[in-house]
Amino acid sequence: MANPLVSICVPTYNRASSLRDSLTSACRQTYAPIEILISDNCSDDDTEQVCREIMQTDSRVRYVRQPRNIGLHGNHNACIDESRGEFICFFHDHDERSLDIVNEYVSFMQRYPEAGVVSSDWDLIGGAGEVLGVREFPVGPITPGLKYIGQTIRSGRSSIGLPGAMIRRSALGAIRFDEQGHIGFGDFVVWFQLAEKASVGHIRRRLWSWRQHRQSLSARKIVSWTRDYYESLGGYCDGHLTRWPDHVATVERWKTDIRRFLFWALVFELGLCFRKKASPDAKEVHDPTLFEIMDYTLTDEELREVLQQLQRYRTGLVQGVAWPVIKLLMGMKLTGPLAWATYHVSSVRSILGLR
Repeated sequence: MANPLVSICVPTYNRASSLRDSLTSACRQTYAPIEILISDNCSDDDTEQVCREIMQTDSRVRYVRQPRNIGLHGNHNACIDESRGEFICFFHDHDERSLDIVNEYVSFMQRYPEAGVVSSDWDLIGGAGEVLGVREFPVGPITPGLKYIGQTIRSGRSSIGLPGAMIRRSALGAIRFDEQGHIGFGDFVVWFQLAEKASVGHIRRRLWSWRQHRQSLSARKIVSWTRDYYESLGGYCDGHLTRWPDHVATVERWKTDIRRFLFWALVFELGLCFRKKASPDAKEVHDPTLFEIMDYTLTDEELREVLQQLQRYRTGLVQGVAWPVIKLLMGMKLTGPLAWATYHVSSVRSILGLR
């Protein structure tokens, strides 16, 4: 029986300098057959030249140039619609991955036909490829879809990384990225919709690397994306209820968990801010979060906005008590406990049930 075709989709925009390496790793994958589809979002740098040069050396490469910029989510949808494979992988234009990742994923998907998507653990790397942190998820090879949705909403962390995942086309069906949706959480909504009818797979080895830098779209302060997160996931919950009207209690729990996660995420941001002020040259923890990697501080205006949002998102007894305590500590300038907690993120998340 012939191996199924895999579409490696490379949505790109103005990253000619890193695109060549990304395409090289795609072309050198050990699995066959593959097609490599590049969707150029109307770049104005040397992207087209890089792609056409590689096309001349590898017949599996197909280059599509969008006549206008159709946005990040629109470009991902264009990749899905143009691709032909039974399985789809997104290889972003500045990340790194194992040359065996496609082969590993296809083997997994054939072993677990109930999986609609699979990802692995991953590294966070810097501009020179140095490892800044790791993302390892203590989950089994298969997680039932509704359980995955609940875990992700509760923790704010998804075990699926878009540029390091494989999607089963038959499970994806007509699901697409919301082209008007907020950047940063569009993939959450896609995974959630897919997980309504399929399970989620995971390989507990680090098979790819997610490059982080200050210009990344993901390099945003927590206070700047909380509303986007609330609207994106809250909108998903409303949509879920229209499709599954008997899930009222489940959706209400999800909505509470969204607010609870955002409250504690903002408290974490306060702690980072106070940690930086108290010890600006403090060494990073062993497994830093993305926000520690970006090494930012809050302006006075942003600090006020954090406090306003804390009041807005608090829910339940624990947060009801925590809110006045936080204000008291700040008023007395006793912010050491908040800063201390940022060095013990894993333990704090477990205590708060953010797992």
